[in-house]
Amino acid sequence: MRLLMIVMLAVPALTTIVDRIAITVGNKVITDSEIDQRIRLTAFESGDKPDFSLAARKAAADRLIDQKLVEREMEVGHYPRLKAETTATDAAARDRALAQYGLTPADLEADLARQADLLSFLNLRFRPSVQVSDQDVRQYFDQHVSAKEQGQVTLNDVRTQIEQRIAGERADAEMETWLKDRRKNTRIVYLEKDLAP
Repeated sequence: MRLLMIVMLAVPALTTIVDRIAITVGNKVITDSEIDQRIRLTAFESGDKPDFSLAARKAAADRLIDQKLVEREMEVGHYPRLKAETTATDAAARDRALAQYGLTPADLEADLARQADLLSFLNLRFRPSVQVSDQDVRQYFDQHVSAKEQGQVTLNDVRTQIEQRIAGERADAEMETWLKDRRKNTRIVYLEKDLAP
């Protein structure tokens, strides 16, 4: 009986908090470690040193909130999930670089999959409704291609690229509007008060 009491008293001492919830987005959570990982991934992808300042944590938290809103919409709308794979020619060098940022290859692959999902969502949800007229293409060409370049390239040479760029910009703008609306209509609770806007 005495041994059982000692074991029961020792068990709570072994319990540790692994992670802390920083924000809830509807029924989804964002943890402190997710915010730190987002900072590390962003730094790795841009080749910068990770910045864990409050401003950087807020920016990472904002990106994660958007990500949770998109994930929720993809679940509800049964959008297809894509599998993204890394294409590093030297996996060992990539893994060493990831380790310097406190990341694993699985962290990078999960992030690339999230980016692929976001692109898929953008293309399926917003791009079909975007219309680009001939006048839009002509106006873009006139405004963004210098007179010197216009002598070397015709509108027809770059029409497809211009249409894609305009459609992409408009789809991005529609998604930004959608995200603002979702933020207004979703209960977002900042348990880590410093991260609140």
